[in-house]
Amino acid sequence: MNNFTMEEHSIKAISTLMSAMTITSCLFLKIPQIMSIMERRSADGIYVQAMVMEVTGFSIMTLYNFTNSYSIMTYMEYPIILIQVYILFYYVLMYKRLLHLPIVRIATIAYIGLVAGFMLGLLPKIILAYLVPLCTPLSGFAKVTYVYGIVKSSNADAVSLTTWIISVLTNLSRIFTVYVDSGDGKLMFNFLVSSVLSAGVLFTAIYYQSFVPRPPPPGRPRRKPSYHRHSESMHYD
Repeated sequence: MNNFTMEEHSIKAISTLMSAMTITSCLFLKIPQIMSIMERRSADGIYVQAMVMEVTGFSIMTLYNFTNSYSIMTYMEYPIILIQVYILFYYVLMYKRLLHLPIVRIATIAYIGLVAGFMLGLLPKIILAYLVPLCTPLSGFAKVTYVYGIVKSSNADAVSLTTWIISVLTNLSRIFTVYVDSGDGKLMFNFLVSSVLSAGVLFTAIYYQSFVPRPPPPGRPRRKPSYHRHSESMHYD
């Protein structure tokens, strides 16, 4: 009995350590992108639709865990990343000159109202249980788009392998921590699919960075070598 208790405590300790490592790795996940937009004063290449999907997915997962009273250590990365996404979304809208649109204000008020409704228990949390499975296709669509972009351009130079290695490891660690803490099948399946898709992006990037020749950079077309034929002048008397 004592051996079982010690083993149980050991598993809990490992789970807590893995959760702490996962949370730490997510602290600065979006910071480089935010700084890049601020420095360039441009949000070119970032789609508002993608930002909406990110906010939606992270909000659903945060609220689902919160309303079910799960341990904060098993999902703290969601609110941490969500705060970063809020800041990033603000700058994207600002530099795309969309902040003044009425739809942005209406959507913001509606979003705040929904979040407050779930957190205060005014809205039934069972709704979130039906919405959680939607987070998997939301996340999957973004990652499949990454793979599609790499394959289409035959270039993965812009993809950070470190980012996707961290993504794979954190998702795999979350399968274990959720299993130990709550055993929630929906969350474990979500992390499993996310791990597989992140691994797909990672291996695609490794393949194109290591084995596929890089296309020549755009620029002036190469000039063909010119051959000057010197002809002798012929003079006739």
